[in-house]
Amino acid sequence: MLATEVHRGLPARALSDLLVKLDMSQAALATALGIPERTLHRRMKSVARLTLSESERVARLTRLFYLAEHTLGSEPRARAWLESKPKALGGRTPLEFAATEPGARVVEQLLGRLEHGVFS
Repeated sequence: MLATEVHRGLPARALSDLLVKLDMSQAALATALGIPERTLHRRMKSVARLTLSESERVARLTRLFYLAEHTLGSEPRARAWLESKPKALGGRTPLEFAATEPGARVVEQLLGRLEHGVFS
């Protein structure tokens, strides 16, 4: 169960998996996760588990990526949308907005509206 895995700490390889999925630099991923770049680099080289906080952030962005992929129909479209600046988010990217769990919920709601063709 994901909740149990997050509580135990996701394996450090989850960072590499997310980096590949989002197709971004380590610096951009560090920013999206709110983790200092040097810390991210150390974690990626480690076999230790991520902290609870880091695990929650990785799970959040992974969840949003898969939701965007499902909604938009492809990985490239999901990546592009997560880096875009929809008007509904006030000029911020979905990745920036999802820096907090409440922000991630807003992004999920926006994807739900897109999926159902509700734009206002």
